[in-house]
Amino acid sequence: MKSAWRCVTASAVISSWIIGLAGAVVDVADSSASKCCASLESALPGKTSSSANQANLYQNLIASYFSVPARLSPNCFVTPTSTGDVSQIVSLLSQASCKFAIKAGGHGLLVGASNIDEGVTIDLGRMNDVTLSADKTTVAIGPGAKWGQVYSVLDAQGYAVPGGRAGGVGVGGLITGGGNSFFSSQSGFVCDNVKNFEVVLGSGEIVHANDQTNPDLFRALKGSSNNLGIVTRFDMFAFQQGHLWGGTANYDSSTARNQIRAIVEFTDSVAQRPYGSLISIWNYVKRNGQVIITNLYEYTGDVNIYDPNLLGLNLLDLLPGYENFAGIGAPLTNTLRIANLTSLTVELDSPPELSNLYATLTFSNNETVLNGVVDILGDELRKYKDQDFFVYTTAQFQPLPRVFIERSLERGGNVLGLERNLDNNILFLLDIAWKGAQNDAKVYQVADEVIGRLQQYARSVGGLKDFQYLNYASRNQDPLGSYGRAAFNKIKRASAKYDPGQVFQKLVPGGFKLADAGRRTRVPGGVW
Repeated sequence: MKSAWRCVTASAVISSWIIGLAGAVVDVADSSASKCCASLESALPGKTSSSANQANLYQNLIASYFSVPARLSPNCFVTPTSTGDVSQIVSLLSQASCKFAIKAGGHGLLVGASNIDEGVTIDLGRMNDVTLSADKTTVAIGPGAKWGQVYSVLDAQGYAVPGGRAGGVGVGGLITGGGNSFFSSQSGFVCDNVKNFEVVLGSGEIVHANDQTNPDLFRALKGSSNNLGIVTRFDMFAFQQGHLWGGTANYDSSTARNQIRAIVEFTDSVAQRPYGSLISIWNYVKRNGQVIITNLYEYTGDVNIYDPNLLGLNLLDLLPGYENFAGIGAPLTNTLRIANLTSLTVELDSPPELSNLYATLTFSNNETVLNGVVDILGDELRKYKDQDFFVYTTAQFQPLPRVFIERSLERGGNVLGLERNLDNNILFLLDIAWKGAQNDAKVYQVADEVIGRLQQYARSVGGLKDFQYLNYASRNQDPLGSYGRAAFNKIKRASAKYDPGQVFQKLVPGGFKLADAGRRTRVPGGVW
């Protein structure tokens, strides 16, 4: 088995010019990003762009970030097309001590996590191949692919992998941050469905990480984000999948209490009814301060067993797990239908060209706790309904039941640390969109105030859990610290072993870094 995933050293792929840089390590402060860009252009002709070189491409790459604040202006972009390119790039940048960032899909909202103002941004967007293996057991996916592309390729062949629930989300960031999917109750988090990672380390060496080869790195990559290396290929377990039933259903605010009861009961029943998936999105309407509740229902089981004349809404009271939502009454509008993954995930994409912010908490799956959360949200967000720069504000409630963690552990586990708490919980996301860079500070203050009040309330009633989902965390939250000391130490040990020069700590400043864990806004519960 080891030979199948044989490690490939950087010397096999790096051109001889890099040897001349041996021993030429300089202090970060003395490095010149512009010189690094010139060296990259010399080594990889045509694959770099800047304001003075392929300026149109440079501007297009900046504009490709989903959220406007993430559109920083690096000294140059470099766009590799192969793992060998990435190895060569990382070797050059680390030898010259140039700061850099790594972009996969560009959907992440944390400013500076996948882009940089003073340095080089490695854009993996051209490494986006999606290939189903000949025996149809695995899918090789490039880090620059987006989930809509992955599903489009696999839908045509009757297969699927657990992945993002919005088509525009990128593969690389979602998986290395953990990843929730429509299939989590059956197969754990998205990262748990990776069979093998191909990774470029800080030295430029190319290695594989799986159950047999570098197993400590294999586990640590599942939730550690950009702290250990650059994943250049994800080999994921595939399975047969036909059409799903799903879509959106919109309800008015008079159903709020019944919605909370249905969310709690759905979450408590997921283990017995594992094909159902739910996201409940509470949309705070700016113009009148009202709330529209949009439920995203996705059923991944066999829908062919039902009467083909019963489509859309008619299936809501028949599919296991959704009975309590059917009892609320007919939604105002809905898009419920039988469709493939591509269709259902494209529908869930958010509007582009806005400034966006995420912040997250985790609550007990308790009706009293969640009703209190909803009351606070209404009180806090009503204060801002007349602010013209707000485009939308949503609060999302997502089941995070024990069965997700159990399925994860069956597959070897990850470093999210959720095995410390095997209760049924709710993953909460605050999602704010606005216009105008001049309003950024105001919006961050609003988010901090809302999250602070929710955290204080939930702690006071014993309903706050010590987990912050990295892909949803805001700039002053502490997802790595929230994993707990045991899980965090697995990441730290992997960093010391596989990145002894600490390239991804010293030269990749963006994102949530190991040195900051436990030092940001601390998570209650005695983690540190």
